Amino acid sequence: MLPLSSAAIIEKNKVAGDSVWVILLEITIPGASAIRICSNNENIVWNGETWVPFPFELDEMSENNGGEVPSLNVRVSNVTQELQYYLEETDGAVGFPVTIRVVNSKHLDLTSPELQLDFVCNDASYDARWITFKLGGDQKTNRRVPERRYLKNFCPFAYGGIECGIPAATKAAYPTCVKTLAQCRERGNSQRYGGEPALPLGSFYG
Repeated sequence: MLPLSSAAIIEKNKVAGDSVWVILLEITIPGASAIRICSNNENIVWNGETWVPFPFELDEMSENNGGEVPSLNVRVSNVTQELQYYLEETDGAVGFPVTIRVVNSKHLDLTSPELQLDFVCNDASYDARWITFKLGGDQKTNRRVPERRYLKNFCPFAYGGIECGIPAATKAAYPTCVKTLAQCRERGNSQRYGGEPALPLGSFYG
């Protein structure tokens, strides 16, 4: 979270201010233009991009002490069904980056927002009134690292796939493979074997 700028602190401390804090919601759609909407009654131009007024609501961010990634639900109006198309065409927008920023209407010349939160969309649903985006942290935090287990006598590569690289003629002669080093040698493909024969017997890592 960014510290408030000096200009924002001045605006915040005024007894009667003439500016508003505007929430900017940006949903990035791979291969298409980003959707940029704002909690305002007119367009907001900030950092050379235009955010269009559109109804949306933010829930409170869930927090816990169990080590789970914080999550947040965002509801965007579906009355016009303008965004529903993207959900139907992209498997519920799963994995889409979503950024929430807060700026002050009197200081749109500042290139850094007063607050910025970055999420990814983990799920989305819709009804006649709302599209609900369930936001959370990048799912990379939940992935296995390393991606594969290291096994002495088992190859993790898909038989006949790019990593395996076995010739089509050899695969025709040997249609199946149990992915052991012995079978890889039998097929003359041991140089592409994906296991770890140097590991101690009975060992695996990952």
